[in-house]
Amino acid sequence: MKTKIMMLVLFCTACTEKPLSTQETQKLLGQYTWAYTPSNSDIPIELTFKDNQLGAYTSCNYMGGAYKMIEQKIVAQSFASNAMGCPSHLEKQESFIKGFFEQPVPFQIKYASSPHPKLIFQKNQQEYSFVGTKILSKNKHPHGE
Repeated sequence: MKTKIMMLVLFCTACTEKPLSTQETQKLLGQYTWAYTPSNSDIPIELTFKDNQLGAYTSCNYMGGAYKMIEQKIVAQSFASNAMGCPSHLEKQESFIKGFFEQPVPFQIKYASSPHPKLIFQKNQQEYSFVGTKILSKNKHPHGE
């Protein structure tokens, strides 16, 4: 019986993801485009992280600004955007994502055993799961060009 319990404990600890350093987290964030589709929409909000800049795209305007990671929280207090007029449902998504990072937002990344890691934010007692899609290197041609 003790052997079975020890095996179970070892198996469970092998499945847990090790905490990433800040540099490892920034590198992982920068390797993916992160997409979240709100429940009242079929158009995703996409996030990108590069060179301490957070970019957001809602299928209408691009937005972005500097961000910081503070103790497993992300904050980006001012988003600049191009000012193209958008349909009202996309304007709601833009307002949502502009305000989302004004205060530090706790997050975690689930990356083990999946080609599509998840960037999970906790805000206002809700969970927002952004699914990662690997960004192809500029030196690689996905269509054999």
